[in-house]
Amino acid sequence: MPNSLSLARFLPYRCNSLARKISVSLSRIYSDRFGLSIPQWRVLVTLAEYGELQARQVTELTTLDKVQVSRAVAGLAERNLLLRRSCDRDSRASLLRLSASGLALFRRIEPEALAWEQALLAPLQAGERDTLFNLLDRLDLQLQAMSPTSDSTERPESAA
Repeated sequence: MPNSLSLARFLPYRCNSLARKISVSLSRIYSDRFGLSIPQWRVLVTLAEYGELQARQVTELTTLDKVQVSRAVAGLAERNLLLRRSCDRDSRASLLRLSASGLALFRRIEPEALAWEQALLAPLQAGERDTLFNLLDRLDLQLQAMSPTSDSTERPESAA
């Protein structure tokens, strides 16, 4: 049966499986040496990139759910890596940003994470890397077109 379903050739499964392997492998850098969980790492990187954000915005940018972001923020705040302040526009919300020590930690981990990514991409030529990211962008856009009302923060574990 040439059109039968096989997990080994089913894109949602392959992407989810590869994403898990990538995440676990990369996490050895920031988890083992710096004591950060995957959600804490994602929050740290997001705040380093965007500056000050509400938790809701972090949730949207990281594919983490609200509970994961809340726990990650609490853990980072407990370690004095993150600062919170009241939001002027919404008294129920807080604005989050990295503390000086949080930014310093990010800057220590960033070169190692980038070197790890380069090692992962090493088998691909520069053009293939560009093609890979272009294809990922196109699939992301297609998913948005297929389900414009879906929750973009759906957990990857629910796929495949």
